[in-house]
Amino acid sequence: MTTDPLRARLRRLVVFLGSGRLAVMLLVAISCVLYLYLVIPQSGQRGEREILSWVEARGAVGHMFQALGVTDVLHSWLFWGVYGLLFVNLSVCMARRLSVVAALCRFPERPPRPATGWLQREVAAVGVTAEGVARKLRRDGYRTLVAERSVYALRGRFAAVGHWVFHAGLLAILVVGGALAVAGPPFGGSVGVGEGEPFELSTARFLSSNQALDPELPPLRFRVESVEVDVEPKGVKEFDVTLFTADEQRTKISINRPHRSAPYQVMLHGFGFMPGWVVVNSRDRPLASAWLKLLPFPFQEQDSFPLGPEDSTVFVRFYPDHRLENGEDRTASQKLHNPRFRTRVVWRGEEVYQGLLAPGERLQLAEDIEFFFLPEIRKYALLDIIEERGHAPVFACFGIMIFGLFLRYGRIRKEILVRVGDESLQLYGHGEIFEHLFAEDLDRLAEDLGHEPGKAPPAPSEESGSP
Repeated sequence: MTTDPLRARLRRLVVFLGSGRLAVMLLVAISCVLYLYLVIPQSGQRGEREILSWVEARGAVGHMFQALGVTDVLHSWLFWGVYGLLFVNLSVCMARRLSVVAALCRFPERPPRPATGWLQREVAAVGVTAEGVARKLRRDGYRTLVAERSVYALRGRFAAVGHWVFHAGLLAILVVGGALAVAGPPFGGSVGVGEGEPFELSTARFLSSNQALDPELPPLRFRVESVEVDVEPKGVKEFDVTLFTADEQRTKISINRPHRSAPYQVMLHGFGFMPGWVVVNSRDRPLASAWLKLLPFPFQEQDSFPLGPEDSTVFVRFYPDHRLENGEDRTASQKLHNPRFRTRVVWRGEEVYQGLLAPGERLQLAEDIEFFFLPEIRKYALLDIIEERGHAPVFACFGIMIFGLFLRYGRIRKEILVRVGDESLQLYGHGEIFEHLFAEDLDRLAEDLGHEPGKAPPAPSEESGSP
C-alpha cells in the first residue's frame, strides 16, 4: 500500500501547526515583540521627529528596527505574523482535539479493559454482587455500567470539555484583541475645565488628543461644580473634583476614582489656578474680560494671553503664596495665602508695565483704560476623557475561560473497573490528575467493598441507603 507524499506532508504540517512546542515558541516570540512595543517609541504615541531621532541615534540597528516595523509594532508584519501563527496554532489544536474530547465524553457501551498505568487493588470478598458494587459507586457520584460480573464506573465525563472551552475562550480573546488592534486606538483627550464651567464633548477644545473626535460617538456633558485641594507643606496631598452630570447627579472623582459614563471614562490628573482679568474704561465699563487658565505646574512658569487690541499682550507668572527671598520671587506653598502676579504688559506694541500685581490692583494702560486681575481666583481641573472600547467582549471571553476551568477541575475525570469474583474483587482505577488522592479513594472503596471469607460484609450506613 502506497501513501500519497503530498497528503503525508500535509498531515505532518497540520501536526506541526497544532503542536504544543510551536505554541510555546509563539508565546515567547509575541512576548518579545510586545516588549519592543513598550521600550521603543511608537508611531501614533510619539512624534515622527522623536522617532526619527531615536532611529538615527542607533545607526544601523535603528534603521533595521524601522525596516522591520518595530517603531509601529501594532501595524507591522512582524507582530501580525506571530499573532496569526498563534491563532492558527490554537485553531488547529482545538480542531484536532475535538474528536478526542467527543470520544472522552461518550459513555462506553461495554466495560473497557484496564489501560496501562491504571492502579490495581485486590481484596477478599464473598457474597458481593455486581449490582451491589454499582449501587455503592452510584452513591459516590459515578455513572455505572454493569456487564456480567464487571462494573465500569465513570465520574467527570465532561471534564475534557472544560479544557476545550478554556482554549475556545482564549481563541475568542485573540479574535477580539485583533479586532481592537485593527480598529485603532480609542479616542482620548486632555482638557482643562474650571469651577462653574460646563463641558460639552462635541464642542470642547482639547489641550491634546490622540486622534480626531468621531462625530458618531455618544454625547458627554457635565459641569465642574468645585475643585477641592488638600495641600501639605511638602505639596499636594490629594484633590477631588465634584461633577454635576447631565442627568442632574453629583459625582466626586479623584486620582484613583474616575467617573464612568458609557462609553467614556473621565479621569483626573491635575489642577491649576484660574484668575479672571478685566479691561475697563474710565466709567468702569468692561471692554474685555476672560477667565485665564494658567499653566498648572510649576505655577511660576511664564504664561501669556492677548488683551484684545492688536499687539497687546500680558505676560504673567503666578505665585499662589508669594515670598521675596534675596530679591527673587518664590512661592512658599500651593495655597492661596498671598497670591501675586509677576506681570509684564505690552499695550499696542509698547511695554507699559513690568512689576508685581495683587488681585484687584489696577494698572493704567492708557489715559482712560485700566487693567486688573479679579480678586476671585478659581481653580480648574485637568481631565482626561477616554473612550472605553471592547471591555464587554473581553470580559465575556474571560468568563468563558473561567467556566472552562470550572468544568475541567470542578469534577475531575475518574474511571473505576471492578471485576467480581467468587471470593475476591479486582479493582482497577485511573484518576486524571492528583493520582495520589485517587489512590486514597480507591483504597477506601476496596476497604468498603472487601471482607474476609467467613465474615459478613460491612453493613451499609444510614446515610448510604439505596437511591
